Amino acid sequence: MAKENKNFGFLFFLFICLFFTSMLYTSQIRAEKIPSVYIVKEGDTLWSISNRFFNDPFHWPNLWKSNKYIQDPQWIYPGKPLLLKEKKLVPIKIKYPVHVVKATRPEPVTPPPPPSPPEYITDRDRIDSCGYILSEKEFQAREQREKWGTIIDGKEKKISYSFPDLIYINMGQQEVSPGDKFTAFRSADTISHPTTDKKIGYLIHILGILQVQEVFDEIALVKIIKSFSEIHLHDRITTYRKTPLPVRQETRKNSQGMLIASKDGRINLAENNIVFLDMGKKHHIQPGNYFYIYRQDSISGENKTRKNFPQVTVNDVIGELVVLKTEEDTCTALITKSKDIILVGYQFSANP
Repeated sequence: MAKENKNFGFLFFLFICLFFTSMLYTSQIRAEKIPSVYIVKEGDTLWSISNRFFNDPFHWPNLWKSNKYIQDPQWIYPGKPLLLKEKKLVPIKIKYPVHVVKATRPEPVTPPPPPSPPEYITDRDRIDSCGYILSEKEFQAREQREKWGTIIDGKEKKISYSFPDLIYINMGQQEVSPGDKFTAFRSADTISHPTTDKKIGYLIHILGILQVQEVFDEIALVKIIKSFSEIHLHDRITTYRKTPLPVRQETRKNSQGMLIASKDGRINLAENNIVFLDMGKKHHIQPGNYFYIYRQDSISGENKTRKNFPQVTVNDVIGELVVLKTEEDTCTALITKSKDIILVGYQFSANP
């Protein structure tokens, strides 16, 4: 009987040894299968990954600590690398309940719509050709400062020139280079105020845009690349400056003045005509300002209830205009609306 108990004890001891050896071997095999880095897949959580590789779902706080880029342990994303092996992982005590959230792809971020392009109130050709008024003092100052040139001849002998004619200017190697652009203009009209008859300045007519083709010692050959009017010999030229296209601007509410001239000298004006106003930069006028055009109508007649009925003046709004270009004392504008004939001398105002 004692011998049988001894045999049984030996067998039991042998079984226990084999069991723990098997468990140790299995643990080693499992540990060897743990990769250094694991790529998160759809549906993974730190809980499920800990259970899969460490056979312990409560191992997840150590994974969180080892991967410091994870801001919230409830959110891990497919495609992100997860470090599984560390030299030493210290268990972390969790003081709050664990919410298991499956890994999901982040919501796509919709970029904001691109800003709408500015709504320009006119086109390049109109800005380049609209002209302006310069006071006598400013006219002389610019002539010296900008070193205006002159058209002296044409490649072909003609009375007038236009696109795409070739002409000569009196500027050579010291002043110009191939590719340079110039504005051809003519100053022939002296503008006076319609009511005070005070001289305001010279009306500058823009004739066209020129580009230098070939340069010689004292002269240069240029091509007319745009023509807005006939170009003649002895017309002047100045360096072409690209004026920004105006966009609508807020207008000062107390601004008001008078239409003092038109671009082509016509008397009856309407929509799409260019006019000049007796206010400019020093009056805080900016390109893009809108104004109402009005005329003053006088009303008189007999009144049955009153013997002496006074004459009444009524401001009748008959159109609108927008400023295209400003000088110090004047500006250039485009009539955008008209419901009746508009004349030089009519008033404009920011208020209807």
